[in-house]
Amino acid sequence: MNRFKSIFSVFLMLSVGVEFLTGCASKQKTELFYTRMYEGTYDDVWLAALKAVNDYPLKVSNKDSGKIVSELVNGPYNDLFLTPPEPIDLPEKYRYSLKFTFAKLQTEEERSRPLVRVRLEKNLEQFHDFYTGWVGFPSDGLEERLLLYRIEHILKMETQLTKEIEKTSNNK
Repeated sequence: MNRFKSIFSVFLMLSVGVEFLTGCASKQKTELFYTRMYEGTYDDVWLAALKAVNDYPLKVSNKDSGKIVSELVNGPYNDLFLTPPEPIDLPEKYRYSLKFTFAKLQTEEERSRPLVRVRLEKNLEQFHDFYTGWVGFPSDGLEERLLLYRIEHILKMETQLTKEIEKTSNNK
């Protein structure tokens, strides 16, 4: 019995060591959704998001419910939005849709600007075969992070333009 325990413990240590050395480093980090907080009014963040998804066909754009949903886009990336980092074999075997969810957040009295939370989910699918059809496929998160960055950048540009317009109107 003692010999069995020692063999089992050696096997357990080897399997954990192999997983640590090979598995953890090569696994891609995938998230179900990406969330970012933006300072600004709900209307400003909504308009910035609409500008960011200008290159996507939209199925739902409902400001009152806080949802933007794109139509199905062929390929793992939208070619109008970005160039894939590496060539993709058979891009027609992929399709996806994007879903944005917006929420106004309560802030402390000290904050001068309100906060809006934007959650982005990319539902990527891969065509497996005739019988199985379309199967969920993990996204690498590149397009999601780029879209959220684009919203942030548009908000900053709008803020800067507003400040410049105010500055020039005060100088007159």
